[in-house]
Amino acid sequence: MKNLKTYQALQNKAVGKGRMPSLRMVSNLLHELNVEHSCYDVSTEKWSKPSGYRYFTGGGSRTYTGYHLRVPQIRLDIDSTETYYSWNTWQHARDLVELLKPLVDEK
Repeated sequence: MKNLKTYQALQNKAVGKGRMPSLRMVSNLLHELNVEHSCYDVSTEKWSKPSGYRYFTGGGSRTYTGYHLRVPQIRLDIDSTETYYSWNTWQHARDLVELLKPLVDEK
């Protein structure tokens, strides 16, 4: 299996160890296992405010780029540019491992 390392990284993340693999690599794994999904590039602009201010000031924006992954079979919808993306990655990894385990065992 070509994307075995990505699957192992998902297993580790599901139990709280290691980092979440990129959504593009997860997409490659899903493609290899013939799981219906979609993955595309996204770009988001987030406004920032100076330290101590309660409001946004001009010129304080930053553009973030990432991926958006959808897996309709398990109702998974992940956007790596969202503010709380990294907080929830272990749950996303757990859901993906539960979906992929029987498919990986076959290979």
